[in-house]
Amino acid sequence: MTGSDRPRVVVIDDSTVIRGGFATVHPELEVCGAFVDVEEFEAAPVDCDVVVLDLLLRGPGSTAAIKQGRSAIRTLRDLGFAVCLYTDERRPLVLALCLRAGAAGVVHKSDPTEVAVSAVRDIMMGRVAITQSLVGLTELLDRRDIRFDLSPRQRQVISARARGRHWFDIAATLFVSEDTAREHYQAACQKLRTYLQHVSPGDIERAMGLGPGDVLQEE
Repeated sequence: MTGSDRPRVVVIDDSTVIRGGFATVHPELEVCGAFVDVEEFEAAPVDCDVVVLDLLLRGPGSTAAIKQGRSAIRTLRDLGFAVCLYTDERRPLVLALCLRAGAAGVVHKSDPTEVAVSAVRDIMMGRVAITQSLVGLTELLDRRDIRFDLSPRQRQVISARARGRHWFDIAATLFVSEDTAREHYQAACQKLRTYLQHVSPGDIERAMGLGPGDVLQEE
């Protein structure tokens, strides 16, 4: 975290429109660099609070193999950068494996801009930012794997968020403040990330009720 009023981000995306327009769409964030792929960023890294990374990077018309997906996440993690995926991908299993690889959060490109800004701020503060699909996955894993170990209150908040309920509604139902509800939510998100980082893809498949080999992306 820096002393700037705005979180500093680097954008890595093969879309010219997103690289050029991210700062305009998210004025609350300071974009201090935009790169077409991880290799370009590795060659001239820029200090930042969070790297906003597209999950699939195809490169500018090149057929050469480039780092993308979990390989890109691990590279940035090993360089010491916090990663927020910025993607159209919505399959919970794929996103779960990205968290397992070291991503600190996921934002969908179709989400309102305030969602992306909030996620970056959370990640900058050392918290986890997950999408609605991963909230549902958190609930599913809790039901199917006793090692996940959500507290009763965390379970209530996750269940409500998985169904799209707003914070004020959750807080009123549970007779707690919105800040307290968010704290329970964040604790559950941290448990999800810790769980995913300490199990194998096969363990995740089984916990989700999938068959062997349903994890299609390469490690």
